[in-house]
Amino acid sequence: MFEFFRQFSKQISSVFQKLNSTQKFVIFIMSVGCVILMLLLMFWASQKEYVVLFSNLDPKDAQAIINRLEEQGTPYKLETDGTAILVPQGEETGLRIEYISEGIISQPGVGYEIFDRPNLGLTDFIQKVNYRRALQEELARTIRVIENVDRAKVNIVLPEEALFREDQKTTTASVVLTLRAGAELSRENIFSIAKTIAMSVEGLQVRNVSIVDSYGNDLSKEMNRDEIYLMTANQIEIQSEVERRIQAEVESMLNIALGPGKSVVRVTVDMDFRQNKEATESYNPESVVVRSEDRTEASGTTVDTVGTPSREEASITNYEINKVVQEVIDKYGKISRISVSVTVDTGRTPQELASLQNSIEAAIGYNETRGDQVSIEQFPFDTTAREAEEARIVAERRREMMARILRWSLLSAAAIAFLIVLRSIFKSLDLLLPRPKPKPAIDIEAEAIEEEISAEAQRRGQMLDQVAKFAKEKPENVASLLATWLLEEKT
Repeated sequence: MFEFFRQFSKQISSVFQKLNSTQKFVIFIMSVGCVILMLLLMFWASQKEYVVLFSNLDPKDAQAIINRLEEQGTPYKLETDGTAILVPQGEETGLRIEYISEGIISQPGVGYEIFDRPNLGLTDFIQKVNYRRALQEELARTIRVIENVDRAKVNIVLPEEALFREDQKTTTASVVLTLRAGAELSRENIFSIAKTIAMSVEGLQVRNVSIVDSYGNDLSKEMNRDEIYLMTANQIEIQSEVERRIQAEVESMLNIALGPGKSVVRVTVDMDFRQNKEATESYNPESVVVRSEDRTEASGTTVDTVGTPSREEASITNYEINKVVQEVIDKYGKISRISVSVTVDTGRTPQELASLQNSIEAAIGYNETRGDQVSIEQFPFDTTAREAEEARIVAERRREMMARILRWSLLSAAAIAFLIVLRSIFKSLDLLLPRPKPKPAIDIEAEAIEEEISAEAQRRGQMLDQVAKFAKEKPENVASLLATWLLEEKT
């Protein structure tokens, strides 16, 4: 191996010495360029992909995190106008836990930790205000845990306790929610938020909680006017399950018929949770049974001239008529009406809408006498936000894929270029090395004759060796053979 490299380096040096200055410069530049390109591509390929560490940050929190990352020497990137910070993949979990535990990210409010500080010298009014601030922030933190909720702001009004009950003002609360892009809350989610707040504040009722989103939409409007939210939790769960089941069946059918995202289905089910008891009694006069009988006998003598004896009998019989008592109890949670509202994207003919309505009525078990309703309307869908989000996701995936393809393409191109340069160098070596001169035809024929002569001489030598060996092993046979040859020559 070492001998091969020594010979190879010797050949390289000998060839390089035979090149002129221009050829030497070109080969040197090409070699250096290939090495630099390979190093750059290897460095680029070894870089990690960046993932989100924190998003939707306030400028103050973003600056604090950037300062800490620079102190630790961790590379980072900024996106979405500096509100999102990206770090190399694999480091985000440890950094996130570290920064949250150290309190680098400031909370938008102060919770019950406000009472961890010394409160000496504070008045009762300040204590009440601090308690209300802490309660509001704790409720906001609880709401932010819910899926699809990005931010939450809670305001509570705690009136002063009045002397008389009729003078006592009600406790109220308002919630402002910032939902994630393209997300929405169901009626169950809205009621859960209102119930959580009502159960956490003394004297607060669900109907006195107002919930709005960041666009000013009153999310609690339907909750406050619909009596279903005043039912028990079991009744709400039953009704919600029935509505979800019907809505899922209609949505699955429309998604197959129209395509995903081409329809919106809303279902409202009115249920009767009353338990009606009806007791009936029936009598059969034809079936009479003696219940009891009472007989009375009396004897005596009549007052007359003769004195005739007398006897009286009385009988009382009580009869019982068959009576049937029947108690009927209606089933619990009976559906009294189903209302389905369907909105489809524009472009459907009246015949298609009629077919869809018939299919929906058959799917929900439409009952006209019960007062069921099915409404189908056309309206152009505003899919700008959804399309923008889908386009962003597709563009990001395409960018990542193109980056990978470009990375490996450049690596492959650099490897091919390096092989081409090596091939050109070896080809130059092959051209510059001295080649043996072609021999004349006479020399080639002489060599062939010499080869034939040498082959004949080898055969003769082998025969002589065999004869000598035979004479040494069997001299008697050799002597008789020679005598025979001599006699043949004389004759």
